[in-house]
Amino acid sequence: MNLENAGGKIFSDAWHRVASVHVQLRSSVVAHRQYFRGEPWVLLRDKFSNDWFRIAPDAYAFLCRLDNGQSVDAAWNESLSDDAKRALTQEEVVQLLGQLNLANLLQYDRSDSAASLFERMNKRKKSETKALLMGFLSLKIPLYDPDRLLEKAMPLIRWIYGPVGLMLYIMLLLAGGNALMEESYRLFEQGSGLLAPSNLGLLYIGFLIAKLLHEFSHAAVCKRFGGEVHKLGVMLLIFAPMPYVDATSAWGFKQRSRRILVSLAGVGAELAFAAVAALTWANTAPGTLNALAYNVIFVASVSTVLFNMNPLMRFDGYHMLVDVLEVPNLFQRSREQLRYLGERFILQLPHAQSAARTVTELWLLPTFGLLSMVYWLLLMCNIILFIAGEYLELGVALAILLFFMSLLLPLFKFIIYLARSPQLDHHRSQAVGISTLLAASAMVLFGLLPAPDRIRVMGVVQAGQSRQLHVESEGFFSELLTSPGTVVQAGQPLLRLRNPDLELEIRVAKLQLAQLKAQEIQAIAGAVADLTTIYRQKQAAEESLATLYGRREGLLVVAPVAGLWSASELDASRGQWLGRGASAGTIVNQDDWRFVAVLPQVASHAFADSIQRTEIRLRGQEALNILAQSTVVMPFEQGQLPSRALGMAGGGEIAVSNTDASGLTATESFFRIESVLSVDPLSHVRLQHGHVGTMRLTLSDRPLFAQWERQLRQLFQRRFRV
Repeated sequence: MNLENAGGKIFSDAWHRVASVHVQLRSSVVAHRQYFRGEPWVLLRDKFSNDWFRIAPDAYAFLCRLDNGQSVDAAWNESLSDDAKRALTQEEVVQLLGQLNLANLLQYDRSDSAASLFERMNKRKKSETKALLMGFLSLKIPLYDPDRLLEKAMPLIRWIYGPVGLMLYIMLLLAGGNALMEESYRLFEQGSGLLAPSNLGLLYIGFLIAKLLHEFSHAAVCKRFGGEVHKLGVMLLIFAPMPYVDATSAWGFKQRSRRILVSLAGVGAELAFAAVAALTWANTAPGTLNALAYNVIFVASVSTVLFNMNPLMRFDGYHMLVDVLEVPNLFQRSREQLRYLGERFILQLPHAQSAARTVTELWLLPTFGLLSMVYWLLLMCNIILFIAGEYLELGVALAILLFFMSLLLPLFKFIIYLARSPQLDHHRSQAVGISTLLAASAMVLFGLLPAPDRIRVMGVVQAGQSRQLHVESEGFFSELLTSPGTVVQAGQPLLRLRNPDLELEIRVAKLQLAQLKAQEIQAIAGAVADLTTIYRQKQAAEESLATLYGRREGLLVVAPVAGLWSASELDASRGQWLGRGASAGTIVNQDDWRFVAVLPQVASHAFADSIQRTEIRLRGQEALNILAQSTVVMPFEQGQLPSRALGMAGGGEIAVSNTDASGLTATESFFRIESVLSVDPLSHVRLQHGHVGTMRLTLSDRPLFAQWERQLRQLFQRRFRV
């Protein structure tokens, strides 16, 4: 909890409520001094609850005056007379005592102290119960105090988290990474069944073991540096039991590096476990152990990067970022700064107080707040889509929960804020008016005003007249005689292949023919009456040799017609074996170009609207915009892609059948769109047959809400067939 100086008025309207009170910190509260960004702060720790609180040194100095038995008013007057510049204002004192009171850190020397304490405890219990109900997705249940066990294990902990352990750890990571690289061809194939019902048990077991090692590593490193760990328990994460430990005593470490190492320890343990699992997975046959190892690789590496190591979520990566930047309570203060910006510049509240204390925090806090919210929302959406792909009903339930938490609940809280917040006293009508005006403007802007409606689809450039070239004889691609992309004439050599086996066959055929000729001469000299057999063998050998010569001539690929030679498929084939019939490019007529794109079936609304404008941008030439002369959408379903590059096998977006080696058979129906291209020679646009690009179709304008609703509906139709 962050108890920074509140700032504001010197005198407070509520001063009479606290002026005569004799109050001091409870005896269970101890103080620790720390430095953040070169500035001193005081951390208060309650030894009973193990809660930590941060206050400014001036606030702590005022609390120390209260220990002398003085009333709040007397202590304030004394601090004012000693150093008026550093003394807290009455408003700051009221807020400080109020927050400490709610945190149950104060004790009173009054006759009604018991009643006051009971009231505070009652409020705290109610707030804890409320937080428990609101946080039902992550309930924590403490079960055991592991501090003594960790104390006994200190010799082993020092060895594991020492120089020798570090060397072994690096070697283990290298071995695990090498195993994954060697088996990379089948690493992602197995991932399609992660959420299959038969795999959920193994996935949970792997997650449970990984998190157990994660939490124990936090506790071990915290104990290694002198901290205390008194809570080990179970956290119900979406009602699934997971282990957790309370290593918050690391917050009291004065060395920033030690706090960072405690945060990093959990991730390090998971990566070590993932390396062990990788070695097991790579060296075991398919079975239960192999499947469990694969699940561990996923949960201890991918989930660790997405959650634990990500500084935008309040896990280990976030705590490391806080220590690196030395900006405590970064998450909470970023929200407070966003709230301040809204109150000050949108609601126009003159007394709104900034949470930023330095010039750096003026941009750091709102930037982190916006990035963390956007990342959380995108991550949750992708997780829901991933789950819905296997369990549609569960995905829909999570989507409804996300909609409630990210939209309805904040909207409800904002309405309560407008209606009841004391900060809006004397400005409530202004805040309500501005909020109503902004809401109405948003409804008009997104729900009524027409906006450009565009569709983006992938396609390829094709020539109206083209001649496909194929290799007539197999061989190694050895020499490129003409550069692709140039205009060639009929009969012009394009490329040469090399086939050592063919040359050997020709030599053998020549020797056989020479042997038959020698036999023929010997037979004639010996006056053999019947030479029919020798003549037939000689004729067959000559025909075979002629065929071999023809195959050798086929190693030279020449242009059959004049035109522009396009051969992008040969870019990566030099030195490789090209079989007979392999593609050697295309010779196209430069006077007739068109762009052929594929439109998924779910986007059939393009038929019901007129296309206002068609723009095309080619890959590698994105800065050049090509306007199509005419566009036609074929009103019947297609199954064969115009190019392999448009399917997933060639890097496109359309799913293709695994049984089609050519990668042209799509698994879902689509519509074909053709546009005639007319390029100005001065535009520097280079057209090449088979060149991939993106087509943007501009339809009639419609409100953004209507476009978003249609896109959401199409997403469900395409991914879930509903």
